[in-house]
Amino acid sequence: MPKVEMNLSDYLRVIRKRKRVIILAFVMVVAATFFYTRRQTPIYSTSCKVRIEQRKSVAAILTELITWSPGDEMASQANIIKSYQIMEKVAEKLNFINPSTAPAERIARIKGIQGQVMTEQVENTNIIAITTTSDNPQKAAVLANTIASVYVESHFENKKKETSNVKEFVKAQLDIYLKELQDSEIALEKFRRENPLVVDSDLASVPVQSDPLVASLKGEIVKIELELISLRSRYTAEHPDVIALKQRLEKAKDDLSKTLSQLTDSQKDLSTKGVQLVQLKRNVALSNDIYLMFKKKYEEARILEAEKAQDVTIIEPASIPSGPIKPNMNFNLLIGIFSGLLIGLILAFVSESLDITIGRIEEIEESFKVPVLGIIPSTSLEKRKGIFRGRFKKEKHKLDKEKIHERLVAIFAPTSVAAEAYKALRTHLELSGLRKNGDGNSLVITSSGPEEGKTQTLCNLAIAIAQSGKKVLIVDSDFRKPMIYKLFGLKRSPGLANVLMGSVPWKNALNTSTDMLLGGLELERILSTQGIENLHVMTCGDRVYNPSELISFPQMRDLILELKRNYDIVLFDSPPTLPVTDSAILGSLVDGVILVYQAGRTSRHALLRTKIQLESARAKILGIVINNLKAEFIEDITPYQRYRYYGYYGEKKK
Repeated sequence: MPKVEMNLSDYLRVIRKRKRVIILAFVMVVAATFFYTRRQTPIYSTSCKVRIEQRKSVAAILTELITWSPGDEMASQANIIKSYQIMEKVAEKLNFINPSTAPAERIARIKGIQGQVMTEQVENTNIIAITTTSDNPQKAAVLANTIASVYVESHFENKKKETSNVKEFVKAQLDIYLKELQDSEIALEKFRRENPLVVDSDLASVPVQSDPLVASLKGEIVKIELELISLRSRYTAEHPDVIALKQRLEKAKDDLSKTLSQLTDSQKDLSTKGVQLVQLKRNVALSNDIYLMFKKKYEEARILEAEKAQDVTIIEPASIPSGPIKPNMNFNLLIGIFSGLLIGLILAFVSESLDITIGRIEEIEESFKVPVLGIIPSTSLEKRKGIFRGRFKKEKHKLDKEKIHERLVAIFAPTSVAAEAYKALRTHLELSGLRKNGDGNSLVITSSGPEEGKTQTLCNLAIAIAQSGKKVLIVDSDFRKPMIYKLFGLKRSPGLANVLMGSVPWKNALNTSTDMLLGGLELERILSTQGIENLHVMTCGDRVYNPSELISFPQMRDLILELKRNYDIVLFDSPPTLPVTDSAILGSLVDGVILVYQAGRTSRHALLRTKIQLESARAKILGIVINNLKAEFIEDITPYQRYRYYGYYGEKKK
């Protein structure tokens, strides 16, 4: 089967054809989005901003060149704000928990608060934004401000505690080194009283204090002392790092003593008393330097503690939000609109791909190798009543006046588009290979299934041919569900069944325009219809119980030959081809078969099976008539609603 590429007009045709599916999907998705959004609990959000000054603590000042702390300080503080300890204090301050709260419930409530908080650094500044969410705008603002205040207080208390610990440690060390300095001074003074002959000038020949090794060891001792102060401010005396640092300090002091001893021994020109004096003076100088250093740091710690400066300040308190951040009705509806259109289009094209009916005239001609003789528009006068119009309406067996007017448009609406379509079908049929001289042509008009409009097509085509001046005979050979006698208001008997059974001559079974007038058709319409006198009708006759066998009688072949000698065109109405074999049998006896296909109703497989069945019976298929056309089913013609018969442009209907 040939494949046809779809272009823009093809997509527009699918959209026009499946517009009800698109509209239904669009309405359902938008409505579902609206109701879902309305049922959601509104969530409010607000933010509070705090600034963090990176002041160095006493410990940091003492160990600036000694220790190094990896990581981003602002990112660390942002995580500290959301920490369990801070959230626990917030929960207690807001009375979310109390000492009597069960541990499991306590943890759950604190975790719930953590889930409502988000912290982030504001670009590359030292400002952190604390964002909270809640289903109540006042609660969201209170929560953000409470978290900020608790964090400020906690940070200040931690800094204050750290400063106090450092000051106490420095004070303890200061007392120790003061005692050592006093002991060194007392020892020096005692030595001078006991040895008045040893003078200070002896020291000039012993430049031990300026020795580089002694200076290096003194610097190492000071460095270790400072590092020990930093560690003692953070850890206890039993911490492994503190113990290791103490061991390093003891080793450094031992090294200094050994070095001093070695230097003292090297001074041979000094007396033993002189060496002792030098050692005592060195001890006094060393103890004095360390004591003065700790004295300075102690005063700095006292000043910092007295300042009580806060590193964290609230620069922008949280305000009560004016509206919820979600659900966002406008945004959700916009998403619903796009989703509805997208789902509708997807369903439309899926439905189109699953549609097994035929949507192209070229597809019919390429697939079945038969021409399309005509395209008949819908003649229904009913107004549209919605998506499900006519779905559950049952067909009436009794035809009323309106139904007859709809079906015999060639008589009751001769200027309509449908009537012109039947005339075009007549022209195409004449050009398709019908005999012009000699006996007339006999044709069977059938369809794949029931209710595809074959009887209506046959009657209007017969009227159109009669209007061209040719003698036309309609033969109702549909014994199973005859309709022709109802359309023309004729009596059912005598008819074809009576003729085949030999009870009535065929000429006595004919009905003319006079019989139509007497049967109930409108007199003015019959008289105003040109060529109606050329139309004769042979009804089906009495009811029979073996229609297939009756059509197979030899009398049927003889009757067809006789009718062809007396009429230009003989049109046989027959049952659908697939349910019964009447059409196949009759098609093998006549000159040609016309298939009626209702667009959008019958599948391509059924139409193909009909063609195969007729060709198996050696019937000649002249072509296909697309009946009851609606503009959305055939994509390669102009919708019939958009044009009118050219002879009536601009004229008002009288």
